Amino acid sequence: MRRVALLAVLGLLITSVTAELASGLPMFTALHEQKCNLCHVNPSGGKMRNTYGSQYFAQTEMAYKKIPLEEIERFQPQVSNSIWLGMDARTLYHYDDNTKQSTFFQMEGNLYVQVQLSERVSAALFKGLYQGFEVFGLGYFLPYSGYVKVGKFQPAYGWKFADHTSFVREYMLWPPVSEDTGIEIGFFPHRVSASVGIFNGTSIPLDTDKGKAGAIRVEFRERINRLGFGLGGSFYANDTPQGAVNMYGPLWYLKFGKLLQLGEVDWLENANGVTSFATTQDLAYMPLQGLWLKFKFDYFDQNVDQNSLAIRRYGVSAQFFPIGFVELEPFLRLYETINEGDGSDTYVVGDVQAHFFF
Repeated sequence: MRRVALLAVLGLLITSVTAELASGLPMFTALHEQKCNLCHVNPSGGKMRNTYGSQYFAQTEMAYKKIPLEEIERFQPQVSNSIWLGMDARTLYHYDDNTKQSTFFQMEGNLYVQVQLSERVSAALFKGLYQGFEVFGLGYFLPYSGYVKVGKFQPAYGWKFADHTSFVREYMLWPPVSEDTGIEIGFFPHRVSASVGIFNGTSIPLDTDKGKAGAIRVEFRERINRLGFGLGGSFYANDTPQGAVNMYGPLWYLKFGKLLQLGEVDWLENANGVTSFATTQDLAYMPLQGLWLKFKFDYFDQNVDQNSLAIRRYGVSAQFFPIGFVELEPFLRLYETINEGDGSDTYVVGDVQAHFFF
């Protein structure tokens, strides 16, 4: 465990003196020191943007070329007094030096619909291109801007990185299809975001056992002079027929001007008693509006109690939003796999991503 903790500290130091941030929505949460529901329909962030997020933020705060305020209403997601639409489309060109694979890949194709049922109650449907969906009802009627969310959705845990290959997602419990059915409540007192949920703990439509899963996420934000920071943590427990599954770890961000650093560390204890470890840490710098220069570090250890498979990944990229609703990002990644007894292997993966959203 001391070795794992040392690697986490080393990873943080590496990203603190280099430069990047994940191609994900948490970047803007840190930059503007705001909660996820400022721009998103889902209070825990990700996927469909609300009217402010798509009609204003994407066209003025994200893009290199700003849309004049008098023209913003020409591009809006509202199709009636109570219905909003949204979408995400990501197309990727991918080259893997390890497998010598070169391909175009439609990474994402999501359609979003939100219906406002009353002043405080709405319903939303998010449908992906290949499989998986989210559908939930959402009501804001609890104290401290609190909400109740009921339906099928991804439990609130950690940072919702848009990069599905982030090790805290790809090798842990949150791949692209990780929705579950249940109920979640959350509160937003001043500088705090907190949520707790209970779920089936399975991806099948009906739960066939008495065990349930629970998720807790807490984040605190503060500012000291020019330094803004957030610190929090997540915990997930699932009582499965095969045994208990637990995942937990801290998350944080640091902001100094246009320099941002985000990180998440997770430990996953599976039903067989094996503990895995993963961390994703990003550092990003914005030299001009709409352009982010980024460095990313990921690490995964399959079994922290044994000398087993471990993977390190270093990535650099340039994330560019030339106009509203368009993102272009070329990135290069160096993988180093370490398999005890078989030595290590190093290879390079390159990608160019085109993202259209609304």
